[in-house]
Amino acid sequence: MDLACSLTNAFMADDDVLYETHYRALKEYYLEQTRLGALHPFLIETLADYTEDTKEALKYYEQALDLSRAAGEPMHTIMVDMAVRLHELGRNEQAEAFVRDGRLEALQRRDQDTVKDADELLKALRASSDERT
Repeated sequence: MDLACSLTNAFMADDDVLYETHYRALKEYYLEQTRLGALHPFLIETLADYTEDTKEALKYYEQALDLSRAAGEPMHTIMVDMAVRLHELGRNEQAEAFVRDGRLEALQRRDQDTVKDADELLKALRASSDERT
């Protein structure tokens, strides 16, 4: 997806104006696809990935997860990314449930990058748990 690539490039260049322009374009595309009834989980997940507001991003991830589940599409990256955002909010029990489910599917799909991300998040969740006890 060209918009996601453009967003990443703007982020890497630390160009906030260009980033915001591309983010608005991605959100407009999402809204257009919503009106047409042509949403795809990947589009929604991408929008969630680039949404700075954690609570808003979680809404998009939930929508992507629901659509993926209904379509029989992979869900592991959505679940792991949701877990990251839940952890940011301190909702660590929910985060752990999502990251474990996402990791399991990632293993089944042989997605080692997502397994690695999940393992790192599980370590962070354990560290957070240890700090509270």
